[in-house]
Amino acid sequence: YKRQGINAEYMGTTGFVCRRLAMPPKAAPKKGGKDTKGKDQKKSSSSGGKAKKKKWSKGKVREKLNNAVLWEQAVRDKLFSEVPKYKVITTAVISDRLKVNGSLARAGLQALVAEGLIKPVNVTTACRIYTRNPVPEDVAAAEAAAAEAAAAAASKKAGGGTKKKGKAAAEEED
Repeated sequence: YKRQGINAEYMGTTGFVCRRLAMPPKAAPKKGGKDTKGKDQKKSSSSGGKAKKKKWSKGKVREKLNNAVLWEQAVRDKLFSEVPKYKVITTAVISDRLKVNGSLARAGLQALVAEGLIKPVNVTTACRIYTRNPVPEDVAAAEAAAAEAAAAAASKKAGGGTKKKGKAAAEEED
């Protein structure tokens, strides 16, 4: 087979033989006709030689943040009025929205937790996540007192009919 340009290989135990034909040799360029030497030389000269080194870009330069490092009264007021309304509260969120330093944002978080305005969701050393407190403790106590007053008013309305009976009974006794 090799004389004919066919490579034969034994395939597995079934006895099949795979025959692949060898590629014929490349045809030599014709000597007669047009002169292609000039074109070949131009191609080799343009593609050959040293390739230009890749120039690396310097990358995008980020703007430097100018965050505050001390509490100002306006920023402090924003901290206690707006931040407890956020759904997700982290150091990064406070630092970004109030334009304060990260250490100030952490201190602000501790102050809000101490006031009972926000509640912790997940507190680890790596990341502290808080959320708004739907019912702060002071408001909860006020609402509990209001609920008791409403319950007392409802019992007076319901008990008002029994008091009339009591008054009618008291008048009958006189």
